[in-house]
Amino acid sequence: MQILKKAFGEYATNCYILKGEQGDLVIDPGEGSFDWVMQNTGKIAAVLNTHGHFDHVYDDAKLQRAGAKIYIHESDAFMLRADPFETMPELIEADVLVKGQEQSFEIAGFNVKFSLFAGHTPGSCMIEAGGAIFSGDVIFKGSIGRWDFPFSDAVQMRESLHKILQIKGDFTLHPGHGANTSLATERQNLKYFLQLFER
Repeated sequence: MQILKKAFGEYATNCYILKGEQGDLVIDPGEGSFDWVMQNTGKIAAVLNTHGHFDHVYDDAKLQRAGAKIYIHESDAFMLRADPFETMPELIEADVLVKGQEQSFEIAGFNVKFSLFAGHTPGSCMIEAGGAIFSGDVIFKGSIGRWDFPFSDAVQMRESLHKILQIKGDFTLHPGHGANTSLATERQNLKYFLQLFER
């Protein structure tokens, strides 16, 4: 499987394309990503949103019109249809709402699993697809997502960090911003951030 990556917009939000034989998956198509996505995909099977902030979903509507189904956790779907931050070019309804703490899908030959790690937003997820994990704004290299935005929740973020520390093994993490990292590398950083929460 091939993974393509490019950063877009003023926040340098990472957009990913997972190339597959039956179709491609697009993760977090930020502002200005549409042309790049269309140039580098054959058939777009789905757009997978790690969460609903505008810099990760800005080009959802264009890709939906191009035939892609939009997936997002139900707790963040309101950001697509109501635009509470007044930052979206247009409002849309997601095609598939992810429910609960964990939900898996078979999409164009990919096994896709959404796991809820709320805190940065109510519906922030890490997405596992094709053996890769896309961590959105939950974990970055050396940092974690902010919890002081509207609709963020520090208590939920703390609980999510505890959940992540319970994950066994090591995985490459493809974050919403910045360079890739690994779960093993970030475990010590997560412990540091948990200490900040618990002061």
